[in-house]
Amino acid sequence: MKLISVKILGSDFRSLKANKTYPFNVRLDQTRLSTKIFAGVNGSGKSNFLELLSEIFYYLELYHFDGVSEAEKKAPDIGFEIEYVLPAIITYDEYTGQHYFVDKKISGGLIPEHVNQHVKIIKPLNKEPEFQSKIFEFAHSTFKRIDTGTENLLPTKIIAYTSGQNELLSNPFYKMRYRYFNEITKRAKDSGKGRKRTDLADNDRLYFLDYSSNFSIFVANMLLADSEKLKYLKTIFKVQDLHSFRITINYVNYQKKKIELGKKLNDDIEKLKSCATTWIRKTIGKEEILILDYLVEPATKEAFAYHFNDSVFALFRVFYELEISNLHLVPSDTRSLILKAHKSLNLSDEMPRVDPSRLVFRIEKIRVNKIVDEAGTVRSIYYKGLSDGEHQFNEVVGSVLMMEEDGCLFLMDEPDTHFNPQWRAKFIKTLNKVSATSIDSTDKVERVRNQEIIITTHSPFVISDSQRDDVYKFDKINGEVTYVNPQIETYGASIGLLLQEIFDRDVSISDLSNFDLEELRKAFLNLQDPKLIRAKIEETKARLVDFGESIEKFDLYSFLREMENELKSGQ
Repeated sequence: MKLISVKILGSDFRSLKANKTYPFNVRLDQTRLSTKIFAGVNGSGKSNFLELLSEIFYYLELYHFDGVSEAEKKAPDIGFEIEYVLPAIITYDEYTGQHYFVDKKISGGLIPEHVNQHVKIIKPLNKEPEFQSKIFEFAHSTFKRIDTGTENLLPTKIIAYTSGQNELLSNPFYKMRYRYFNEITKRAKDSGKGRKRTDLADNDRLYFLDYSSNFSIFVANMLLADSEKLKYLKTIFKVQDLHSFRITINYVNYQKKKIELGKKLNDDIEKLKSCATTWIRKTIGKEEILILDYLVEPATKEAFAYHFNDSVFALFRVFYELEISNLHLVPSDTRSLILKAHKSLNLSDEMPRVDPSRLVFRIEKIRVNKIVDEAGTVRSIYYKGLSDGEHQFNEVVGSVLMMEEDGCLFLMDEPDTHFNPQWRAKFIKTLNKVSATSIDSTDKVERVRNQEIIITTHSPFVISDSQRDDVYKFDKINGEVTYVNPQIETYGASIGLLLQEIFDRDVSISDLSNFDLEELRKAFLNLQDPKLIRAKIEETKARLVDFGESIEKFDLYSFLREMENELKSGQ
């Protein structure tokens, strides 16, 4: 998926003005992962776009749910126009001379052609959306209205991550998690009555990555990810392999009544049991608990590959759906209130805090074989013992590694805050490595998945690995968000130049040390006596020994040399 433009209809969306089209550049180069880099100082409004997109796709996912009311479909409080590019398959009909979009599972001897579909969705206030599409590459192609199968015009997955407390980005995803929970519980009830229920919960689209999903991402990748791609994560973490972990499932809700998980989840649990080294089901008071322990050997990975179609995401999705079952511990009236909450409300503050030992589903006791010294000594340690930066790197890069479908959109709000400078410098390169579909013998990426990542960042390292057309410098002028592509080519640009161009920072060092250097310079302003000037020059040189190397220090040395030359010429 590649974002082309978005427009808000009706009222302003936070700092984004309504009835104004916000355009973006589209790059279809399949040798590099499509990234849009939103950069700027704090408060410049760059996160507002991620929040807007999360609200739009929350509505569009909800619109396609079975049983959604007409009022929710018309949604009087949201209006937008959005355009983007999606990968698609077409076939040519010789009789009509027309191209037609077809299902991915093409059959009947038709010859498929892979193209990009230009999708336009117009959602007026208090009206249902209109879906249109055309072939992006064909200049003569015109938009056609689509009325059936419109769920196929949405990104295959929308994955969001925030390193901080950006509840305005996470709110729609938390609400959707509650929607998915309702669908899963309905499916469980129907399966208990012998009825089969098919709905969009079978193809859930929105995923928000938080602390709990970190464990699921790590375990799923370590078990089933492509070994060549996984080595990039292992090298960063200095980890040899996954050693062991435990899954615990508690079959009671907040009232300590037994939970019916339904046929699908029970089937998935049976698969997890088949992969376990040992498992036990026991009753403790009113609680019925299933404990599955895994000592990870080659046979363990073979079992997971067999039961989960050798797919990282298939395993992660089972973990994710089981994790949604933790909402059984939230009282039903609280669940209803959260679904009805206004979008400006901070949902994370409203969610009840649950005792971790009572969770319906949890992954715990994860141990890894970690290289602990330069000699290569390996020790088994708990995954929780890794640093905040390593956990963040796993969640961000690991999520891209496991999402193997084309057409995904990632919304990442400051995903590099806990990275050290070395990791920030290799962040974009690593994303390209783990999303590659083809790598040559020299470890160079030849082709990547057709996906897009929108990243907000303050890191010049991330910007330096991005083309100018992919970088957007954000400012807020008179309370209104504006953005432009930088005037300079950002790809390969020096950190100092980017600090000046993007963040309006024309000093390469921090303020306190720069202030002291300026004070040393100012000490010469009122000196007239050559003897005093010579003495001050020597005193300043001695003081400069206490400063590290920088352009500013070099400039002050140059200033001192000029003063010395002036004194010599005046003799």
